[in-house]
Formats: sequence, C-alpha cells, structure tokens
Amino acid sequence: MQHLRRLFLAVLLLVVPTSLFAQCGVERWSVKTGTDADVGLVNLNSTTNTTIASMRAFPAPSTIPSNNRISPEETTVWVINATLTLYKLETDSDYHIVIQDSSGNTMITEIPSPSCVGAGSPFLPGITNARNEFNARFTATSSFQTANIPVKVTGVGMFDFLHGQTGVAPNGIELHPILDIVFNPGTSPDFALGASPTSLSVTQGSSASSTISTTVSNGFNSSVALSISGLPSGVTASFSPTSIAAPGSGSSTLTFSAGSTATTGTFNTTVSATGGGITHTTVIPVTVNAAASPNFSLSASPTSLSVAAGSSGSSTISTSISGGFNSAVSLSASGLPSGVTAAFNPTSIAAPGSGSSTLTFTASSTATAGTSTITINASGGGVSHSTTISLTITTGGTTTQILGNPGFENGSTSPAPWTVTSGVINNSTSEPPHAGSWDAWLDGYGTTHTDTVLQQVTIPSTATAATLTFFLHIDTAETSTTTAFDTLTVQVRNSSGTVLSTLATFSNLNHNTGYVQKSFNLLSFKGQTIQIFFSGVEDFTLQTSFVLDDVNLNVTQ
Repeated sequence: MQHLRRLFLAVLLLVVPTSLFAQCGVERWSVKTGTDADVGLVNLNSTTNTTIASMRAFPAPSTIPSNNRISPEETTVWVINATLTLYKLETDSDYHIVIQDSSGNTMITEIPSPSCVGAGSPFLPGITNARNEFNARFTATSSFQTANIPVKVTGVGMFDFLHGQTGVAPNGIELHPILDIVFNPGTSPDFALGASPTSLSVTQGSSASSTISTTVSNGFNSSVALSISGLPSGVTASFSPTSIAAPGSGSSTLTFSAGSTATTGTFNTTVSATGGGITHTTVIPVTVNAAASPNFSLSASPTSLSVAAGSSGSSTISTSISGGFNSAVSLSASGLPSGVTAAFNPTSIAAPGSGSSTLTFTASSTATAGTSTITINASGGGVSHSTTISLTITTGGTTTQILGNPGFENGSTSPAPWTVTSGVINNSTSEPPHAGSWDAWLDGYGTTHTDTVLQQVTIPSTATAATLTFFLHIDTAETSTTTAFDTLTVQVRNSSGTVLSTLATFSNLNHNTGYVQKSFNLLSFKGQTIQIFFSGVEDFTLQTSFVLDDVNLNVTQ
C-alpha cells in the first residue's frame, strides 16, 4: 500500500502543471497588494510624474513597517517613462521588471499575480489590467529575459528589503504594484482628465465647485463631453461649459448644489469625459453636511466672584451666534442671596445676538454672607441657554494679594517665587504682556513640549474670601474646531505636588485675539499651604501658545 501511495504522488507531480503550486509573497505583502492599514492614504485618482533618479534619491528608511506606509513615497501613484530592460517570473508569482533611464540608473517594478491579491484591495483592477497588458506582449518565465523597449509605468511606491535583487535601487524603492504599463508610449492620440480639488464638502442649501481639466497628447483632436454619476438624493451637478471644445484641452467648472433636504454623508461621484473614441473617469468624493440650526452660545468671565458686604463686583456676560441666528437676546439672573441685587448693562443684547453685557452684583451692608450659585439665563429667537457664576459674599475685612511677583516683572533671570521651565518668562513683542513688560509664555513650539509654572502659597485659616484671577491669551496654528490637541491645565496642589483640584483645562479650541481674565474661588483651601500650578502640553505639530499675566490671589480676612 505504501508503494502505491508513492507511485501516485510521483505521477501527480509529473502531470499537474507547476503553476498550481505557485506561491504568493509574504514580506510586506499587504503593502505590495493594497490590503494594508494605510491603503486609504493612496489617492488612485492622482498621479505624479517622476524619474528613476528622483526615486533613487529618496532616503532609505531606518525601519520598514510591515503593515503601514511611509509617506509620501508609499502613498503616491508615480508615473515613470523609462526603458524596460529585463523581466522574470518570481517564485512569489510576481513579474519582476527592471527599468532603466538614459544614464544607466535602474530600479525594480513588479506586477503581482491577481490571484494573490485580496478581493478588497483597491489596487486589484489596476494589477489585473497591468498583468493583462504585459501578458499580451511577453511571456515571463523563471529566467530573466531581455526586452529593451520604451515603457510608461504607473504604480505605487514601496520600499523593499535589500537582498541583492537584480536591478534594485540603492534605497530599495520600487513601484510595487504596477497598475498600468504602456509599451512604446507617446504614439496614440489621448487625453488626460483631472479635478481640483479632488474632494468637496457642501452644506445643505449651498453649493461648492471643482475645476475639471483635460490635457491632450499625441495629436488628439476632438471635443470632450463631460457627465457625472453617483449623485446623492437632493444634490444636482452642472458643468460650465458642458463640454471642452476640440482639440480637447481645457477646463470646466463643475458645481454641486445641495438642496435643503439633501441626503447627508459622503458619496463617491464619478466624472466621465468622452471624446475621440476614448473615455476617462475620475472620482470626486462629495460630503454633504447638515445645515446648522440658528443658535447662540453663552459665557461669563469671571465665573466666580467675591464681593464684600456694602460693595459690588462684576462679570462680563458674552454671547456669540451661529447658523444664521438673528434675534435680540434678553438676560436675567436667579439664585441671588438676600441683600444682593444684579443689574445688566445693557439689559439685553441687540440683534443679531452677538455681544456682551456687564453684570454687576451689589451687596448691601446686611447681605447674607456665604457662597451662592447664580444662574444667568439668556433667551432669544426661541432658543434659551444658561450659565452659572459662583458668588461669595464676605462680611467686610481687608483684602490682600498674597502671590509674589504676580506680573512676572522680576524678569527671566529672577522668576522667584515662581518655579518655571526654561524660556517661559518672556518679554517678546510676539506675545506681549497684559500689563508691564513681562509675561509667562507656555508652549508655542509646534513640537512635543511641556511647560510648567507654579508658586507655593499659604491661604490664612482666617480668610473669608480667596479668589485666584489671571489673564490668559491663547493663540494657535491648529485649525480644528472639535479636537483639543494642545492643553493648559490649571490646578491646585498640596505642598507635595499632589493634585487637590483641577480648576480648568483650556486648549487650542479656546484661542482668542486678546487677554481674557479667569477667576476661581479658592476659599475651600483656607488654612492650607498649596501650589498654584499651570501646565501647558503641546503635541508634535502646529503651535499653540498659552500666555499668562497678572496672576493674583486676593484673600479677604
């Protein structure tokens, strides 16, 4: 029986084609075939012309990731005109194709077998096309063959590990995979199609445009008709002009118009250009955003106040509008303690509803002492918002500012009693102070960085009010309106550095054109030695500057 099994295996190996035993690659295979984690970074609708010499000039990476891409070398679709000199069928089923320029520089380009490419790869149609184009002209075998034919090769860049490959570039760069290969290019009339920008966002009830451009080559001479498909419901598109006149080189403005009920989301629309018996397409992703509802926001500065009986204090109430809001905003306050009145100046914010009002609290000599939460109500245009202010009424006494060097006016060589990281104390006109000559400028480097400022102080146990105030200016190069990339944290710590309270966290989202005063009630820390601590943390790119000045801790006792 064992003899019969061996005989059957021998016969099988003789009669079954060796192609059935062909293997697929392993090393960086997902990157080579477009199933890696970063394949979405490759824009297949955009190509970049380059040369072998330029590709060989890229610096070789110190480490090569197995399932990610190195940008821009591996996220770009490159086009190279060169000479195909050698080709071979590799054991991993790739076509190994060596191309060379007029100076003798070589590099490797490869076409994987379509059967070795995952079905979800966006590269699969191009790989299949290139493989068919190559098979129509040559028959690759396991030995190198000579071609010496001009080609135009289109493919995605990929760094390979160096192991003595024939024709390899010194830095290991390849076009892998090839998505298109043209033999003896430059002989057939043709045109190219492009769009700028290549993706668009449009809000319901508005429109957005992209410029569709064509360029001709090799004597192409025909008008080019334009059309579009894949539009979402409620979105129309128009070309101006609707076609590009002969010889076919020019541009047209493509305008997308979204109705007020257009379907929201991202949709891939396809622009088709047809002329002279040739059709080219390009994909333009269009994102339809919901129209914003009319609204306004409400804020108070400072958000906490300490007022002695028989005196007054104020906070600025501010509103800002969005979504076409256009109405007056009325203001009111509730939750006042006995003996305290509140007055707004002005009493409402005129249409369209963006502005500010000064809220003044007046405490009589018999006002009830203690801390109350005052609710500020704002209403207009059918929209209502509220915010709160912590109001502390004290029964007289003397108020003293207990922090040393509150305006940092001792300069950079003598910041004490502040403890600061290097370079924080600043007198540059780039970030001028709120008052005086100096301030504390945290971060602003546009690289990963942390700056800190702290001072230790004791709040007397006999304090009846303790209010921390400071002026803060934030400017940033960040453009996001939703993500806090860089932050300034304000904390109270004990003398050992343990966090007792995080008073606030500001970020690039709070950037402003000038200084804004911030205020916090620290009466709960009376009788304790504490650290007033500021920490600015910046990520790896796009600067955010947090500038502090006139930091005061006013204590009444």
